[in-house]
Amino acid sequence: MTPDNGRLAALFHHGADDASHALAKWLGRPATLSVQRLDTLPIEEAAAVMGSSDALICGCAMRIDGAIGGLLLLASDDDAGLSLADTLLERPAGTSTAWGDLERSAVVETANIVGCAYLNAICAALGPAGAAGILPSPPVFLRDYPEAVMGAVLMEQPLLSDIVLLARTEFRIDGTPVSCGLVFLPDAAGLAALMPSAVDPGAGT
Repeated sequence: MTPDNGRLAALFHHGADDASHALAKWLGRPATLSVQRLDTLPIEEAAAVMGSSDALICGCAMRIDGAIGGLLLLASDDDAGLSLADTLLERPAGTSTAWGDLERSAVVETANIVGCAYLNAICAALGPAGAAGILPSPPVFLRDYPEAVMGAVLMEQPLLSDIVLLARTEFRIDGTPVSCGLVFLPDAAGLAALMPSAVDPGAGT
């Protein structure tokens, strides 16, 4: 693991801790997030690691502006997403079989809480450079095949860096595990701030 990746791993673990506290407070019951693994990979490989090309996935995307720009995407396979909705809505597992307004709303609000906790951790890690803050947009729910989801995300923000940060994450709510991926796609300037050795700071200008 490179020093940059070690720093990022610590940052994402801190973000998971903050998100756990925020989620537990919102739900009023035990909730934890843990980062199982953090990978950095070329952007063209991002769709492949999000799931099988012929299986639907769901996700919530947040555009980011401020001290760092880019996109944050919380994604899972379709069944895991519906399982998370059941857990959030305190339903028996398997109750949700389709994405209705209630299921989407529960997952979107969770993505908002989790995403903001991670972004606050990233902002704090930047020190003085993060004083301007990081401003997320409201999450947008997406459901499609991996390549289509990534295509929609990339159309929204064309000036991203060519490196993606993928935090493989596990939710546990009332002890029930749900696996998902937190995909952070910073712009070139943001990547240079987080991983100075990965990008020429003049890239993208």
